[in-house]
Amino acid sequence: MTTTERNLSVAMTAAALPGNILVLPRLTARSRRKTPAKKATAARSKVRSAAKADARPVRTSKILRELLEKNPDKSFTVQKIVDSLGGASSFGTSLLAFSIPEVLPIPIPGLFTIVVIPTGIISAQMIAGNKQLKLPKVLLKRTIHRKALATAIHAILPFLEKTEKYVKPRWAWAVHPASKRFIGAFIFLLALAIALPVPGTNMPLAISIFIIALGLIEKDGMMITLGILIGLTSLALLGGILWGAFSLLGLF
Repeated sequence: MTTTERNLSVAMTAAALPGNILVLPRLTARSRRKTPAKKATAARSKVRSAAKADARPVRTSKILRELLEKNPDKSFTVQKIVDSLGGASSFGTSLLAFSIPEVLPIPIPGLFTIVVIPTGIISAQMIAGNKQLKLPKVLLKRTIHRKALATAIHAILPFLEKTEKYVKPRWAWAVHPASKRFIGAFIFLLALAIALPVPGTNMPLAISIFIIALGLIEKDGMMITLGILIGLTSLALLGGILWGAFSLLGLF
């Protein structure tokens, strides 16, 4: 017999005596009234937790993994890559993916077509304020060998997964539509710089695009700012190399 039941038995026995009034404990009634409320609160809490989980954006590292897992073909078209990354609204993810071949020292045939041209077109559309990504059909039909793409993605994933632990939405001014136009112009400039045949400069320029793109995906203004600073430093390095080369040739 529980304590509550024992107390109830004593009370009922006492009430049976002459002149006594039966007063039942209120604890049981209150508990019964609170139980549905507690259940409703717990249910609402679970619903909110589920909604928050659904609202979380899919990590870019997962998207890149699924790109390889869901497409077992021996080669990828640019169209298939863009569709797997999120389709017409995947500005940030596409910029990040197309910068990977230059971020890593991995030889990929047709690198200029895979990196510079898509990056230039995407950034130009950001400058124009477009909300839908559109690439020329000729470019969308271009192919890249699966082995080269898989090697690049597997090499970048450990760094990307570690970085994703620290990125978060902040500095909202950096992802404002007006700011995105400026960012697009800066990325376009970086793409033009990558197109120049200057040894040793493509990697830092591509790293800048990679970090800016990750910031755009995660709406992390601090990450975007870091990428811009790396890009400015890389452009300064490129400018110094070109100045030195032209000076040696007597062009200055």
